[in-house]
Amino acid sequence: MKLSAKRYMRDTIVSFSLYGLILFAVNTYLYAYDADGWLPVALAFLPMLPILYFARAIIIFSRTWDELQKQIAFEATVVALFVVGLGTFSYGFLEGVGFPVLQTIWIMPLLIAVQGLAQFIIARRYA
Repeated sequence: MKLSAKRYMRDTIVSFSLYGLILFAVNTYLYAYDADGWLPVALAFLPMLPILYFARAIIIFSRTWDELQKQIAFEATVVALFVVGLGTFSYGFLEGVGFPVLQTIWIMPLLIAVQGLAQFIIARRYA
């Protein structure tokens, strides 16, 4: 495994481990104490710090890709953008006729999952 891939895996494990720990700590604190003012708002954003670290890891790792890997990732990202974008846009109309409200917290994980699936399918076309 290349050094860049090892670094990416390390950063991914660190960021998601920190995310889980921080999310657990924040939720435990917010449910245990009746905090008011800006403290709950600041704590709600605290789990984003490891996610920003993860985003940094993705950017650094993507700079090591060759042209084909970049092309595959770009195509997969465009597919994910339109699948999730059109899907959530369409679902917005369904919410208007009584469907349950889609919480926006699920859009980014859905975007990442669709991008990963699209990347897998697109990469097979180039193999």
